[in-house]
Amino acid sequence: MSERRIEALVDGLIHLLGSTSNPDSELHQIRNCIGLMNFSRPGKCQIDLKGRRVFDSWLASYRASCYDIGLKCSGESRAGLKPTDTLSSLLGVFNIKEKLGQKQVINYLRRSLKNPDISVDTPLSYFVEE
Repeated sequence: MSERRIEALVDGLIHLLGSTSNPDSELHQIRNCIGLMNFSRPGKCQIDLKGRRVFDSWLASYRASCYDIGLKCSGESRAGLKPTDTLSSLLGVFNIKEKLGQKQVINYLRRSLKNPDISVDTPLSYFVEE
């Protein structure tokens, strides 16, 4: 799995969601960098009123986010995504369906990964290939 590409995806989501740049945001307050939902058995993790995980530290949230995105891109998550699905599908799982939000993540990825060919149609397999 390409850790660099997975991290770039997480960073792009963080950039769009503003969870590091806005200390007043809900995501910043619960230390959940990309708004991960809780699917663990009841009582295992602390959650907020919207069902999102509450983390003790930013690092724990970042690690969990990278793990979650890696599972989604490799087709191993409950989200039902497959490696042949597109970046647009992954963004849809995070409720980023508007063109402007998608464009912001794509522009971030293009710059971060130095690849001008990344688009909403990029297959998720790109992010897990070596």
